[in-house]
Amino acid sequence: MKNMIQQIFARLLLKVPGGNAFIAMIVIVLFPGCFDLDSNLFNNTELKSYSLSTAVIPDSMRTEISLTSQGKKIYGYFVDAPVPGEKNIILYNHGNRDHLQFYWDRVELFYTMGFNIFIYDYQGYGKSEGEPSEAAVYSDAIAAYEYVKSRGYNDGQITVYGFSLGGAPATHLAARVFSPKRFILEAAFASTSVLTQSGSLLDLPSSFFMNGVYNNAEKIKDITSPVMILHGIDDKFIDMEKNGTVLYRNANEPKLFIAVPGADHSQVPWKMGVTAYCDTVKNFIRK
Repeated sequence: MKNMIQQIFARLLLKVPGGNAFIAMIVIVLFPGCFDLDSNLFNNTELKSYSLSTAVIPDSMRTEISLTSQGKKIYGYFVDAPVPGEKNIILYNHGNRDHLQFYWDRVELFYTMGFNIFIYDYQGYGKSEGEPSEAAVYSDAIAAYEYVKSRGYNDGQITVYGFSLGGAPATHLAARVFSPKRFILEAAFASTSVLTQSGSLLDLPSSFFMNGVYNNAEKIKDITSPVMILHGIDDKFIDMEKNGTVLYRNANEPKLFIAVPGADHSQVPWKMGVTAYCDTVKNFIRK
């Protein structure tokens, strides 16, 4: 119901010149809580247990892990590299859709590249307790990083990867917590201000939608690790020019930007071609 109302008023905003503020006032008065970006940015689904494919990664190569973040229990999976002795690990921060199970095909790609992987669910996602918020996802990411460190990995062996919403905790880690070996963003947004002004959301100030700022564009200026940014040219949810190119412009050298033709928000690996995507990520991490 909420999404339907959003779409109706979005169309009204497009049709009424100069009527944004007036319609916004009506919406806020008549439909308090309808325009809450948290419910869209955090599209989480609760699970009692995870059901993960064994087609690529056998049970023996993965371990379910529970961590504590802000006093809440969060869950993740550590995946051993297919070849013993591999020193590199990818700390994967997933997007807003559902939970880590939804992103297992991404984990399988990293596994075929030969890396160790740790993927986790934010508070309120999957089996993880708590409620999602900007402070919570940053705390969750730090807990995930500390777990990876507890397994004996040093900062020079960790690649931080953030997809979509996961770009926020990933950027926070690399800018404020430690300097990873490599830093990768895929389809990430510059800030909530830019996100709420984009074509996929109403043209209203971000203060109407959520309390979080998520200023990835500012934080990325403080990252000293080599940076790679991938973004679909046809991304209709997080516009490439307003987000990916801004993040790239603000990033420090060395940096690499890959614009993927024909790719919508979640299609980058597949529109690049799985082999090309895997080779690109693997070479960036190993070189």
